[in-house]
Amino acid sequence: MGRTKGFNQEEVINIIGEVFIKKGFNGTSLDDIVKGTGVLRGSLYSAFGSKLGMFTAALTASLSNYSKQKNLELVLIAMLEVAPNNREVRIILNRWYEANNQTDIAEKIGLALLKRSGIGE
Repeated sequence: MGRTKGFNQEEVINIIGEVFIKKGFNGTSLDDIVKGTGVLRGSLYSAFGSKLGMFTAALTASLSNYSKQKNLELVLIAMLEVAPNNREVRIILNRWYEANNQTDIAEKIGLALLKRSGIGE
């Protein structure tokens, strides 16, 4: 019988998302995630496989409640930094987009982009 995880995965995924929101995908190092979560590097790799796996887990969790501003910020990071070079993330975003009110999503993403860039404040 395997060992149980020594951390609450849902809580860690939320923290990982916050780290990516602060620094972006490209600006986030594994050290940033270790520091933010307090989880050992090996445990993170064991649970998520890679930095991309960590991001994908955080993105997937955030899409379940996309109306929150911080969740849309993670979607923006996915769209701008990850999806152009990663088919898996493009598929996740496309399925989410197609399964929801596309006009509503487009408007909310536009407003989130303006807010994140500091325009219109």
